[in-house]
Amino acid sequence: MITKRTKSNFFLFIVITIAVIFYFYNISQNKGSIKIEKQQSNEIKNNNLIEKNITKFTNVEYKTSDDAGREYITKGKEAYLNKDQPNLIRLENVQSFTKLKDGSTLNVQANKANYYKKSKNIKYYNNVRILNKDGKITADVANFLADKNLIRLEKNVIYTDNKNTVKGDIAELNTVNNDLKIFMFKKNDKVYGKRN
Repeated sequence: MITKRTKSNFFLFIVITIAVIFYFYNISQNKGSIKIEKQQSNEIKNNNLIEKNITKFTNVEYKTSDDAGREYITKGKEAYLNKDQPNLIRLENVQSFTKLKDGSTLNVQANKANYYKKSKNIKYYNNVRILNKDGKITADVANFLADKNLIRLEKNVIYTDNKNTVKGDIAELNTVNNDLKIFMFKKNDKVYGKRN
């Protein structure tokens, strides 16, 4: 006959065996998870997908206003803040807009932009497009100067409307009254224009 002590020892042996099997099973599962996480983090480091001290936000909006209270709104699909450059916000898939004096909308679009928090200036680059009621302006780079209510476009500046195409080196667009001036770098060079 089996004694009580033998029964309790047998029961204790079974419980310990199940606990050991359960423990080693979980350890082996966690090792696999750790291995996958290490592989993913190495891939991210190798592809430079994460930069040190960078914080990413999505679907951001920044508002500034001039002395007259007119708002200049900038939206980005992604925004990156760097702890080492607290004044700078890098934006991707950017769209800015404001109301002109006549009530129409001025719309600025670019693939990338730098927003400077202190000055509220914005540098747009990579496929810059400005759309308003009069036409469309494209350029490689555009700088919004908040204190002057001015957008200065540079490099491959092209203005088009229903009737004309005008090319120049530099353009300045007033964000209050929609006045546009187009210049060349050299005084002897002439702005190129043609009727469509």
